[in-house]
Amino acid sequence: MRTPSTQLINDTPSIYSVASVAVEPVIIRFNGSYEFPSIYRGPPSPEIDAAWNGIANNLTQMTREDILKGGTTEAELPWKARYPETIGGQYIGFMEAIHQLHCVNLLRQASWSEYYESIKEPLFQTTPRVLRAHIDHCVEMLRQNIMCHADTTMITWYWVQGKIHPIPDFSTRHRCRNFDKIWDWSIKNSVHIAETEVTRYPDTVNLPRPKSDEE
Repeated sequence: MRTPSTQLINDTPSIYSVASVAVEPVIIRFNGSYEFPSIYRGPPSPEIDAAWNGIANNLTQMTREDILKGGTTEAELPWKARYPETIGGQYIGFMEAIHQLHCVNLLRQASWSEYYESIKEPLFQTTPRVLRAHIDHCVEMLRQNIMCHADTTMITWYWVQGKIHPIPDFSTRHRCRNFDKIWDWSIKNSVHIAETEVTRYPDTVNLPRPKSDEE
């Protein structure tokens, strides 16, 4: 089969994001081997937690114009949370990719729940219902994102010595976004502030609270 052109690969434009300036395409060969050593995998440890926390937590700020370009209407602006005027009063946000990595990390932690319960990881100290709701939310968000971006890279199968059936080779080349460049942008534009420092503005309007979030 003929390889699609670059134009066809990128035929779906992205929704506007203030972070779009950091997007740089790059071809990366995944390492899909089962025993591939990685700082993000293995039995839980402070080092692995630090690696995950290093890519799954970062807040940034957006101007009113950024918010509107992203699809928010004027009527929705009063619902959006903003930083205090002392640090600029811009809108609070973080990239979807950061949320997805947070979700993958939560699923990783859930697979080692006894460890994270023992070290009193905050979410594992909540009720089973709250933890379950967070895990189900993450699974559903990841499903929607995978189906949204629908990577069409083909995975081929190989005959391997000693195996009865052919084995898929997950170490395939993918057209990716340079995550390091995006992360560098995120670091340079990050805001470090405690939730207790976020104040309400006089024109703030509350969204209705979901019934499932009443606990």
